[in-house]
Amino acid sequence: MEFRTLLKSAYLALKANKTRSLLTTLGIIIGVATVISMVSIIDGMNRYVYQILGSLGSKTVYVQKWKWAIRTTRVSREEVRKILRRPDLTLEDAEAIRELPEVELAAASQPIWAGLRMRHKNKTIELDPEGVEEDFLPIAGYEVEYGRGLNRNDILYKRNVVVIGKYVAENLFPDEDPIGKELEIGGYKFLVIGVLKEKGELMGNNLDEVAFIPITTAQKLFINKTSRRYRIFASLRILAKVRDDVPMEEGLKSLETLMRKRRNLRFNDESNFSLNTQEMLLDAYKKLTNGIFFAMIGIASLALIVGGIGIMNIMLVSVTERTREIGVRMAVGAKRKDILMQFLVEAIFLTTVGGLIGVIIGSIIGKLVDIATPLPSAIPLWSILVGLGFSTFVGLFFGIYPAQKAAKLDPIEALRYE
Repeated sequence: MEFRTLLKSAYLALKANKTRSLLTTLGIIIGVATVISMVSIIDGMNRYVYQILGSLGSKTVYVQKWKWAIRTTRVSREEVRKILRRPDLTLEDAEAIRELPEVELAAASQPIWAGLRMRHKNKTIELDPEGVEEDFLPIAGYEVEYGRGLNRNDILYKRNVVVIGKYVAENLFPDEDPIGKELEIGGYKFLVIGVLKEKGELMGNNLDEVAFIPITTAQKLFINKTSRRYRIFASLRILAKVRDDVPMEEGLKSLETLMRKRRNLRFNDESNFSLNTQEMLLDAYKKLTNGIFFAMIGIASLALIVGGIGIMNIMLVSVTERTREIGVRMAVGAKRKDILMQFLVEAIFLTTVGGLIGVIIGSIIGKLVDIATPLPSAIPLWSILVGLGFSTFVGLFFGIYPAQKAAKLDPIEALRYE
């Protein structure tokens, strides 16, 4: 029996019972749609997170009071107290790090969590500036579009100067050049000396909604205004860029040795500082998404198995309903393998159609996530092939028994069946 004839026969048999065929394939549809939608969302998340972490710099080390982590459980109060008891980093630490031969650039940064307002004439926005040293902007990936960045004298003399992002420039200086203009921050007057190039959004955060002032000025004017609730986030941090010709492990070892020496830590003492890198977040993120991925596979597999059992039950019902038809076909010369192939192709055809519908629904869900959230969902070709492959396998596996039962029918008994 030709394959084309088998497909046509399968199509006509399923068309005769449209509602039953659709309901039968629901498990397959749900399973494949789950795989496609979850893979598209996770793949989009991966691209998005890698883009975010890429902006941190693969050779940049963040020397901080606390360790970066992607947590799935709450942080205990004792852990928080332990971190709060750690000594703060200092500008002297940054200076010592700059002297390391493995380090190309290093700069301290002082976040401010005080809910400050920035004002120019009748325009106001709420934004906390960040106090930084002169090399912070290039290490963090910021470029000055016009004007200038901060220099060493700005830091030494604690000048009231500010470099602003595109968002700040457009909202506070919509119709004028901000360079050389005064900007009020938290009640203090600052001179705008530079505007940064546009960076866009990242994970829903506007990277152009920034303002950088000399770190010494920030410590003099604003550090005491930081809320106690956010004091841990406002602790000074140091960004150190390891030289390109130095392995990252060597750079980390050098930084750790220096900081432990500066803190007078003994050999068996726990470090009271953290060295954070892009790779640490990537590892933590991979562990998190691997768990989600395996949970998704489990749910999808369960749906496919349920769908497969449904396919087998319906095919058994179909064999019973079409017993006389099978007898007639055998009587006019159809071989047992022809009957076997006919019902097997029907089962595979049914699950493959369910798989195709699942791919379409999963793709639509992925697209809706792409439109409604900042996550750029993407559907890799392998996920479509895997979804269709599994649905075809389910049809083959769960269709064998009904097909064999149909092929083993006795022609005479089948013709007598009413």
